[in-house]
Amino acid sequence: MTIKYPPLITKADIEAIHQGNQLNRQVLQAGIRALVNEVHEDNEQSSRVIRKVADNNEIKVKQ
Repeated sequence: MTIKYPPLITKADIEAIHQGNQLNRQVLQAGIRALVNEVHEDNEQSSRVIRKVADNNEIKVKQ
């Protein structure tokens, strides 16, 4: 006599996991995009400050 057990995970479970994974991926991608943009803006700001300081130092050296 063969006893057939129900599956441990159903197709509905797999689909729910898949949809959750897709949502997680989208959230992570959006977060990474926002972080990259923020870092880029901070880098540009730092670059401007460094140029300004360097320009001020040049003026002081020339005087």
